[in-house]
Amino acid sequence: MSSSRRGRAVLALAVNNWLSRGYLAAVVLTGGYALCEDVLVSQADASMAYVVPMLLTARLNLLLMVALGWIPTDAPFYLGIAGGALVNAVALGAVVRAVRRRRPSSVRPAPSA
Repeated sequence: MSSSRRGRAVLALAVNNWLSRGYLAAVVLTGGYALCEDVLVSQADASMAYVVPMLLTARLNLLLMVALGWIPTDAPFYLGIAGGALVNAVALGAVVRAVRRRRPSSVRPAPSA
């Protein structure tokens, strides 16, 4: 299998089911809200807008933020969210595919009395 086919297969896992698409939509909405608050709103207090996208993309997000911590901007935060969201969406897609494969494909007739 070529690398482009493998890449398409991985991306298909991330977007070819309703669970992964819903997860990605939630991450985009919460990350977009955090970005808008970061750019458009100037507050003296700290904002909790960053907590939800971080929780939605936890584990890999935190690792990427630490690994990219040398970048002196907010880029590690947003790159961590993007990377964590992609990996989590692929994992959700793999779970959905596995559940679909375990279901019986044919409808069995009801037992007669």
